[in-house]
Amino acid sequence: MSENVVVDDERIIEGLSEGQEWAVEALVDKYYGRIYNLAMSILRNESDAEEITQDVFMTVYEKIGSFKGDSALYSWMYRICVNACLMRLRSRKRTDAVSIEEFMPVFTEEGKHASQVQDWSPEVERRVLNKELGEVLRKFIGELPDKYRVVLVLSDVEGLSNEETAHILGLSIPAVKSRLHRARLYLRGRLEKYLTEGKLDS
Repeated sequence: MSENVVVDDERIIEGLSEGQEWAVEALVDKYYGRIYNLAMSILRNESDAEEITQDVFMTVYEKIGSFKGDSALYSWMYRICVNACLMRLRSRKRTDAVSIEEFMPVFTEEGKHASQVQDWSPEVERRVLNKELGEVLRKFIGELPDKYRVVLVLSDVEGLSNEETAHILGLSIPAVKSRLHRARLYLRGRLEKYLTEGKLDS
């Protein structure tokens, strides 16, 4: 295959099924960056992300015959990647995740916010392109418990729909919406604290 030619998924699947070397190259060229970035967003470790990415492509190559085509190829690959990442995280026995409850909104008996909700969006707009803020945001995303972080990464970083995220994770759409909402509330609370106090500690 010539360089920089994007091959459609149907041809890639057909080529992989026939054991064609060009299909493997086309698959890697088309999806390596996306799979690596997804693994990196979840694992936050370059060597682990690299290893998982290699495993994903090996799995796709070996199991292409089991791909039924009831979802997009990238969706199937994302599912393989996410499952592998979650297994890696469980093997780490991760203990650095924070409790997100303290950043959830508190309501009075009348259903109103117990504390004033600060409008920090103008400050975010002024600093959103700031490299420091981007690094801070990635740190906060990394603090999330795995089940919230994975949903947030798929939805807000990868831009997948709730339906696609639910399919990849084997969750119901309401469960995805609930986890995404709580993850966003946590990030909002952490960013609000950072932008108003300039502190990274929770």
